[in-house]
Amino acid sequence: MTRNGHYGTPPRQLWRCTPDDGSTPHAFAGQLPRQMLEDGHTCPSCESELAAHQGPPSAPTYAFPVREAAAALVAVGTGATYTEAAAVARVRAGRRVMAAGLGAQLVANWVEVLGPVVTAEAAESEWPETIVCDSTNFMVTNVRTGARTQAFAVLAVWGYPAGAARGRLWSLTASHRARGADWSRVFATLPGRPELVVSDLSGAIHGAVARRWPAPIPAPRNWSPVPAEPFVYRCEHHLRQNALEHFATYGITRDRTAQRLLGKAFKSPQGWAAFRRFAKGYVQLDHWASMADPWLRPQTYQRAKLPQHHANGAAEQAIQQTIDLIGQRAYSFRNEVRTNALLELVRARLNGRADEVAYATAIRNHLAAGGRLTPQLACVDVGTKPRNRQPNQVVPASSLRQ
Repeated sequence: MTRNGHYGTPPRQLWRCTPDDGSTPHAFAGQLPRQMLEDGHTCPSCESELAAHQGPPSAPTYAFPVREAAAALVAVGTGATYTEAAAVARVRAGRRVMAAGLGAQLVANWVEVLGPVVTAEAAESEWPETIVCDSTNFMVTNVRTGARTQAFAVLAVWGYPAGAARGRLWSLTASHRARGADWSRVFATLPGRPELVVSDLSGAIHGAVARRWPAPIPAPRNWSPVPAEPFVYRCEHHLRQNALEHFATYGITRDRTAQRLLGKAFKSPQGWAAFRRFAKGYVQLDHWASMADPWLRPQTYQRAKLPQHHANGAAEQAIQQTIDLIGQRAYSFRNEVRTNALLELVRARLNGRADEVAYATAIRNHLAAGGRLTPQLACVDVGTKPRNRQPNQVVPASSLRQ
C-alpha cells in the first residue's frame, strides 16, 4: 500500500493497493480518510510532529474533521447557537469565518446526522421502576405585533431505576403539543413497564399511561383512579401548593394546627382522614379536599408500599434547565426530527454525558465499522408557515408547527 495523491476540498489522502495476486491495483481512501497537512506540522495536543498524510480523520464526504463536529455537538447541547458553534468549528479547522448570522446550517446538519450517532450509547433501553413526568410550552413573540404564540412543547421524563435515589433524565422530547397522543408516543418509545408514574394533575399524562399500560383486570379497591398497571401518583408538592392557596384564603397559612395536619396529610390514610376533618371547617378547602379524596385515599394507602418518589420536581428542574439552554431560540426550531436530535444532546449534557472525546470516538467507531451516515438535510421543512404554503400543500410530518 502506497500513497496515491489526494482528493476533495480540503484534500484528503488517497492510497494505492497493489494486490499480491497480481490483480488490478486500485485506489481507496478508507472509511476514515485523513486530511492532508502541511509539511512540518506539529499536533497541538501531544506536540508530536506529523507527516502530511497523518492529518485529522473525517467522514468521507464531510469537509471538517470528526473532532470539530464532536466539539460543535457538545457546544449546542450546552446552549450555544448553531451559528456560534459553526464559527468556532471554522476557526479551529482553519477555514474562513462566514458573515454574522450565516453558517448555522453546517451545525444544524451535524445535529441531524451525527447527533444520533454520538448519543446512541447513552440511549435508554427500557423504562425504569419509577418515571416522573412533566411538560412545558415554549412560547415565541411576534416582533411586529407583540403577540405570543406556542412554538412547541417539550415533554420530560425523569427516571429512577430500582433502588436509585437520584435518577437521571430518561427522555426529552419535542412535539407540537403536550396532549395525550403526544405522551402516548413518548411512552411507546421504550419497552418495559414502570411500577410508579408521578405527575401533576395532567389528564393527558394519566390517559396516556392507561392506554400504554392498561390494567389487565379490575383494579384493587385501594388503587389509583387511573386504570393502569403502574400506580399513577399525584405530585405531593403540587397538592401541598393547592392546599396552601386555600389556607391563604382563610388566613391560616401560619396556623400551627393547619400546618401540622397538612404536613401529615399525604403520608398515610390516618393523616389524610385527620386533614379531611379539619378541612370541613372551611368551605373552599373542604371542597378541594372532597375533589382530591378519590385520588388521595388510595394514594395514601399505597404510599408506603410503592417506590419512595413523591414529587415531580426532578422533571420540572430538567425542563427549567432546558429552557435556560435553548428557550431564547425557540422561534428557530421548526423541524421536529432535528429538534429532537438537539434535545438528545441537551439530555446528554444534563446527565453529565456530553464529552468531546467520547463524541469523536463514537463517530470514528461508527464509520470504521462501516456504518452509514444519514444524508444531510434529510428533514428540511418547507412551508411550515401558512403564508408560505402552496395551495393544497401538506405540512411535512417533521414540522413542529401545525
